Formats: sequence, C-alpha cells, structure tokens
Amino acid sequence: MRFILFVGISALGVWGCQPPDTFSESDWAYPGGSAGQTKYSSLGQINRSNVADLEVAWVFNSGVTSGNVQMNPLIVDGNVYVTTPLQEVIAIDGATGEQIWRFNPAREGEQFGGINRGISFWRKKNERERIFFTSGGFLNAIYAQDGSPVLEFGDRGRISLNDGLVKPPEKMGITAPGAPVTVGDLVIVGAMTWASPANVSAFNVYTGERVWIFHTIPQPGEYGYESWGNADFWKTGAGVNVWGGLSVDPENGLVYFATGQPKDDFYRPNNEGEHLFGNSIVALDAKTGERRWHYQAIHHDLWDLDLPCAPILTTLRKNGREIPGVVQLTKTGNLLMFNRVTGELLSEVEERPVPPSTLPGQYAYPTQPFVKWPEPFSKQVVVADDLTRISEKAHAYALERFKSADVGWFIPPSTKGVIYYGIHGGAEWGGGSYDPVDNVMYVNSNELAWHITMRDINATDPLASSKDRQEHAGRNVYLVSGCVNCHAADRKGRGGIPKLEDLSETYTKQDIVDIIKKGKGAMPPFAHLPEDDVQLIASYLLDIETASKGENESARKPYYRAIDYTKFLDEEGYPATAPPWGTLNAIDLGSGKIKWKVPLGEYPELTAKGIPITGTENFGGSMVTAGGLVFVGATRDERFRAFDKDTGEILWETKLPFGGYAVPSTYRAGGKQYVIIPATGGGKLGTATGDAYVAFALSDSLLTR
Repeated sequence: MRFILFVGISALGVWGCQPPDTFSESDWAYPGGSAGQTKYSSLGQINRSNVADLEVAWVFNSGVTSGNVQMNPLIVDGNVYVTTPLQEVIAIDGATGEQIWRFNPAREGEQFGGINRGISFWRKKNERERIFFTSGGFLNAIYAQDGSPVLEFGDRGRISLNDGLVKPPEKMGITAPGAPVTVGDLVIVGAMTWASPANVSAFNVYTGERVWIFHTIPQPGEYGYESWGNADFWKTGAGVNVWGGLSVDPENGLVYFATGQPKDDFYRPNNEGEHLFGNSIVALDAKTGERRWHYQAIHHDLWDLDLPCAPILTTLRKNGREIPGVVQLTKTGNLLMFNRVTGELLSEVEERPVPPSTLPGQYAYPTQPFVKWPEPFSKQVVVADDLTRISEKAHAYALERFKSADVGWFIPPSTKGVIYYGIHGGAEWGGGSYDPVDNVMYVNSNELAWHITMRDINATDPLASSKDRQEHAGRNVYLVSGCVNCHAADRKGRGGIPKLEDLSETYTKQDIVDIIKKGKGAMPPFAHLPEDDVQLIASYLLDIETASKGENESARKPYYRAIDYTKFLDEEGYPATAPPWGTLNAIDLGSGKIKWKVPLGEYPELTAKGIPITGTENFGGSMVTAGGLVFVGATRDERFRAFDKDTGEILWETKLPFGGYAVPSTYRAGGKQYVIIPATGGGKLGTATGDAYVAFALSDSLLTR
C-alpha cells in the first residue's frame, strides 16, 4: 500500500485546520502552530540564505527558576504568551520582549508546579478573547487583553478537573499537562493521573459546565469495557493518560488524541484483555464526545510505551483521490497513518505472535501490531552488533549486561531482565513537524535503551542497602506505591529526577506528607494513597523508625515491581548502544522512506577524543518553515539549531542560556520575523534550570539592505 500527499492552495485550509480570517500567517495561535499540530509556518523572511546571521532580538526572564518549561509559545497579533514553572501565564510584547501582564492562578495558600505543555487561545467575533490553561487540577479561563479571570467561568475563573468522577475529588489526582483545545464554544482537556482512571472532557467556554466526558478506561456499558479482565479497573485502576495534547479538525468536527498505558506500567496481575483505550489513537465527535474510531498501537502494554504526542493532521492522496489524513508518531519509532474521518489504517501493519509473560498472574496479550511500512525512524531491537564501541571498556561492560538479559521485541519484563528501546523515544511528547508543501515529516528521536528487571517486593530484597532499611515498615509501601518508578528502589533518582536521600536536612515529615498528597514540580499528587501509607513513606524517606508491619504483611503473596529500572548505560554514563543516541529525521510520507537522518546534539568531550558526533538524548520538538528551515533545541548540550530541511545540514546553531526543552514558535511583529524558544533547562535531562525565553531575529541593517 503506497500513497502520496497532495497539497494545493485549496487544501491549505484543511491541513492547517484554520478557519479563514480567524488568525493571520503572522500568528502562531495554536499549540503546535495549527489546530492540526503541524508545527509549520508559511513565514520565510528567515531562510537558508540568511539564517547564519540570526541573532538574539530579546530575552525575557520570568524570575522563576524552579522548574522546566515545555510549552510551545503562542503568538497572536504580535503578543507572545508563555507560562512559568508556577503555572503563571505571561503576555510579552513580541517586538520588544517587555512584559504586558502576568497572571498567577494560585489563590491563598496555593502554589502550583509541574509540567505545562501549552495554552489555548479562543477568539470569536464580538466576544472578548480568552486564554485557557491548566494549573494543578484546575482549568483556568482568563481574558487575553489583560490577564484578568473570566469570573463567569466556574468558580471565579476556574473549574476543578477532579469533580464528578469515580472517586471523591481529593482522591482523583488529575492534572492536565497537555494544552487544551477549543472547538466552537467548547474547551477540551485531556487528563493525566497516577491515582485514578483518566478521561477527556469538554467544557462550555462561558460557564465551565462539563458538556461531555470520554472515559479512557471504559465504564460498564461503554465500548471497550469487556477488554479488561478486571471488571472493576474502571474505578480501582489508574492511567491511560492523555498527556501529549490534542488536535482538532474543525471542518469534520473531530478531535483527536493519543493515550498512555494503564498503571502500573509493568505489572498488572490477573487482568487479561487488550486494555482499551490504552496506547491508542482516538477520534471523537467534538460536539458530543462520541467515539468515531480508534486504533490500538500496543495491546495490554507492559513496557511503558505510551503514545507520546498529539496526532498530526495531513491531507493525503491515494489512487488519485484526496484523503484527509492523520499521523501518529510512536516511541517505537513508527508512523501510523490513517484516514482521519473513517479511521482506515493506511500504514502497513501485521499482527504477529509475541512471547508470554513468565511472572505469576501476569497476562501478556498473545499478538502485537508490527509496522511494515513506513520504515521506522529509530532503532527498535537491541542486538549484539549494536553495542557501544566508544572504548573497549565500555563495550565489554555493555556486552556483559546484554548477555545477562533478554532482548527482542515485545518480550515481557521478567526477573531475568529485558533490554529494549522505547521508554525515552523514538518520538517523545514534542512530536514532529510537518511540511505540507514537500510532504515531509521531521522528527527528533531518542535511540536509548532501558534495562528493566522485575523483583518480588514481598520476598527478601537483595537490593536493600542495609538491614535497617530492609526491615523498615515504609519500604514496602514505597516500592508498591509507584515511587520507585521515578526515584528508584535505592532512592537515588533516575536521570533528572531527584534522589530521595538525606532529606532530613531539608524537609520535615509534614513537608514530605504534603508533597506526596499535593505533588510538587513535575511530580503529580498521589492523593489516592491511604493516610497510613503516606505516613509510612514519609517516615521511610526520613529514616524514622516505625513499628514492624507484622508477620501478616511479610507473608503476602508475590507482587512484582521494576526495582531495576535503569537506562542501558556504560560505566561512564553514556548510552551502552552504538551512536547515534539522538537523531533528527526527515521522512517522506509518499514513499515512507527516511529522506535523511543526522545526529542531534553533541558530547564535546567525546568529539575532542576523535569520536564522530554521537547525538544526545533529547526532549522537545521541531518546527519547519517556508524558509527551508527546521529549528530544534531539545538536546543535552543546550544548543538551538537550524537545519536545511532538504539535506539535514546544520546552517546555524547557538548556545542557549539553559536547555531548550520545548517546541519553538515563529511569528511576525512590526514587519520582522522572530523565532522564540523557552530555555529553562531541567526536565528529564537534569541540566541546570533557568528562566529564559529567547527570541531571535535578523538585524534591521540586514533587512534593509
């Protein structure tokens, strides 16, 4: 099956999903640049011939250096709208970098944090323009002109996303990092939670009243409910989060989103079935929330391979006819392409048998989809020939670990251990940028493997660092509650996630209890945990002695957690697979072939040793312009680059003040084109954090030549 993309003047309104006369080409008015998340701009003042002369036009410092900004800036009528790690929204003059207004959603006694990946701008004739964004478990509405709350919206400008669901609000733990979208008089939001089932909900833009809800873990009587072996998972389970954003097709009245896996990530015993709508792309009727179609990319995910980003809308041609298309990128390095109206799968996919699980009570779905076309944009299976050779020592260490574990495709996690690609890419939450003129998708990708080993946490734990820690009553609660997934069994953290050692110098027990219940920074609230368990975890983290949990607790049946849950690295901390470790890819959607692939990012110390540029792990996303350029930050080396979209050649690069782990935007103000990226560092790469938003442009002297 092969098809090509068709783009003509008549098709532009379709692929961009932008109603005529609503916004101009000077704007970047949607998360992802268009309602269809294309991340494409028709501006071309900055182009191949002059991008080398790009310079800093202005830098805005928010004063908030406590976290990581991942949002894609919005620009409307020359005003730039960004967020801070405190979930504030700031309006900035796009020509000067001067603050216009600032809104902090926190009320008395509140402080928000965590990841925000975008905001939404609502415009309607004869109405005051509004901005919708989330903070903690709230959806906020403010006026774009001055940042004041829309008092008629819910409770003085905000509504709780945790109200009216399967548990009391204080037990739901819902946040919404992905940007909301608007369709007509509705604002639509996806949910993320480690405590409860997630959902996608639509609210009235004027009142905040919930109009419809789609349960990503179906309830009794809903489509997909029978795909769960545990009939009560819809109220006792968690996850199937929508955290990568949404896209909209106004012409056909559809909204699209992709989902993550159920919780827990690696072990859900005695629960057979496909587990809809986990790891799925879903299309809903935007007015009613009714399911139009869905496709599950992974059945019963046991590998933490959630679909990471919003679907991208395209226009396709097959057998001489135009097809409205949608493309979903995956962590396994695949492109899944569909007719976005009917749901017809246009990629070539084969369902194949896969290995069963070896863990007691664990069910692994007997088959999985294998994408045969288009070709993958990242490596998919770790093999011996693909182990690192940056030094003999590194190769020997990698080979030893490789031989100790299972490797392959869709091998369930086990006590032996499994090494595989995907937890941090192929694609990540930044998604791809799509050039409708050349029919090319640009995707920055991670090529970093992980090593997962399961342990029975009710058995003697060989990883305990001391007898006291092994016997602490809170340790088992810490392991089973999910803390270990981010902070590791030894409390040393993973990547940029903080370690949980020596906390008594900084925190009281009540501080830790509050953080567990309410969340902090990128950590979501774990409001579902019983009070006794929260107290035990806090005591364990502070090494406060507690009473024994008793013989009944120690005699429980086996229960497995990914105690060894680590990146597959060599002893010096570099990936244990062969470079490149991070790439930028151009994929021709007509042929399904990789047009070009280049390393993205650099370890200068390795380059100095004569090792070819390796690429680095990267988080963020790209933008493509009519000037023939692909802009992307995202890399560990904290650089911002412009590539020739036809060849992959680097035409310009600069060092940012901090890492740019966000999707850049471009706009025109005062006749000049600007490119802007949040540069705040931090995140999963754990680099230094800051508060910069950097805008680049060509000098006035260059433009007047």
